[in-house]
Amino acid sequence: MSYVIKSDKASAVVLTEGAMLHSLKKDGIEYLWQGDPAFWAGQAPVCFPIVGVLPGGEAYAFGKKCAMKRHGIARITPFELFEKDDSSVTFIQKSSEETKKAFPFDYELKIRYEIDGCSVTNEYTVKNTGNERLPFVIGGHPAFNCPLSEGERFEDYKVIFNKKLTKKVLRPDHITGLIDVKKRFDALDNSDTLLLSHSLFEENDAMVFDNIEAKYALLIGKKGRGIRVDYEDMNNLLIWSACGEPDFVALEPWSGISHCSDEDEKIENKRGMTVLMPNESKTFKFIITMI
Repeated sequence: MSYVIKSDKASAVVLTEGAMLHSLKKDGIEYLWQGDPAFWAGQAPVCFPIVGVLPGGEAYAFGKKCAMKRHGIARITPFELFEKDDSSVTFIQKSSEETKKAFPFDYELKIRYEIDGCSVTNEYTVKNTGNERLPFVIGGHPAFNCPLSEGERFEDYKVIFNKKLTKKVLRPDHITGLIDVKKRFDALDNSDTLLLSHSLFEENDAMVFDNIEAKYALLIGKKGRGIRVDYEDMNNLLIWSACGEPDFVALEPWSGISHCSDEDEKIENKRGMTVLMPNESKTFKFIITMI
């Protein structure tokens, strides 16, 4: 089922399935990638309780075996509508016997979207509903149409950060999704601007800007349309597009990153891990603004 939220300037559609954004429109223009199985059928999945992959799809959290596919279980587990008004919608997912087969912990995940003007706030609240420690990372995976305007190409777009970035980026392996931390790649050379090209993603996977100091990124084309993503609560930003020259690019704010070569099999030791005590909760959010 889908739900529409509106402001006086824009609208968004959110699906119950995956509690996922399905549409972002301003001035009659669709900003969100609509999915294409030829490249990537997804649009904006929510990644929880892992982002990326586990080695061999398995690891241990406080001694308990976890077996999850890429990006975790939230996106493939049913959500229910929690509340809705004209400008916001909230979904809820609770752990179940089925989720515990993959991730043996009790949790409650609320995902809320609120539109104000041309901006949509994506808010994730995780609560530990069990009686033991709950480890997790969480992240958004929104993909945006690129180009947005007629007469433009993918290569007419660039990503501008709010400050210069000097650190080389990490890149997951195309096949395994694992990250070799001994290999870093040039992306920006003491610059705040990344010029997009399909060739950036043909031989390598996503660009992982880990522990990023910049706290917003602007995707902008030559005709002035674009997307701004503010991610104050997230320590990492990924930029990704699929192979084969699709017309999208994803800007993904994550609290952690995929499994790294210097990490052990313990999930609680992974980069960016949040650990909640019983009855404790924590909220993460990021904002997408249509320009």
